Amino acid sequence: MSSQRQPVRRAAMQEGEIQVLGFAWFKEDDYESFKPILPERRWHRTYAEWEAAAEQHFKRLNDQGIRTIKAEIRSADFVAWCRRTGRNIDNKALVALANEAAYRVIKGSH
Repeated sequence: MSSQRQPVRRAAMQEGEIQVLGFAWFKEDDYESFKPILPERRWHRTYAEWEAAAEQHFKRLNDQGIRTIKAEIRSADFVAWCRRTGRNIDNKALVALANEAAYRVIKGSH
């Protein structure tokens, strides 16, 4: 994976015919807070660089017919969710949380 592709795009959640991909979406005021939490991740130098790359990748996924939903994730909420669910604080957990958030949107229970 190149350093230009940081958004989560792995496991999708499914129910019957519905398939959706949660795409971890960071807010500018919280972007820097994620860097020490997920040091193994290749981070863009600035939020603007990350956002531009993320928008391109998000569009590419949707253009390929992959139903993708931006899952806004805050660093404090992510850490709390990991602790509450007994997960390691890592990229796999970020994928899981993004997919869970996308699934809730699809099911209308956000």
